[in-house]
Amino acid sequence: MPRLAASRRFAEAAFEIATRDGTVEAWRKDLGVCCEVASDEAAARAIDSPAVPFERRREVVEQILGSRVSRLTLNLALMLAARGRFGLLPDISSDFDELWRRSRGIVGATVTTPSALTPSELAALQGRLEEMSGSRIELYTEINPDLIGGLCVRIGDYQIDASIATRLSRLRKQLVQGTS
Repeated sequence: MPRLAASRRFAEAAFEIATRDGTVEAWRKDLGVCCEVASDEAAARAIDSPAVPFERRREVVEQILGSRVSRLTLNLALMLAARGRFGLLPDISSDFDELWRRSRGIVGATVTTPSALTPSELAALQGRLEEMSGSRIELYTEINPDLIGGLCVRIGDYQIDASIATRLSRLRKQLVQGTS
């Protein structure tokens, strides 16, 4: 089972439990804490290591997370550690957050620009994207100086490329094809 599919399944199961119990926000917080620990490659590798007896790994996970997360979240972390998949927690947390956003009608969008946008430009862009998509937008920004100017927006699988670099590339192709 690929890691992406595995993290998605664990996130869906956790989200189902959290929704049933009315503890979605607590799960989001707890998974964020677990994500911090599992994002440390050395810690994740040690907790996932089959060379370390599981009882020792269990003690470490309980010591690190026991007082910081709920019992259900701790059980998930322990189950993952027992299977050597503790390192999946950042992906599970990310997938859980995506399920949370989707349940609230929030769509994530990434805007890439050659330089940082001002808060007013971001607000205007977010408003326009919300009009276009009919959903609330959670906007993420990236900087890529290679774009020269303009911007690229990705909403799910949909991409809008209004960058100068792309326009120049198209113009170059048209010029080359026109002279052949």
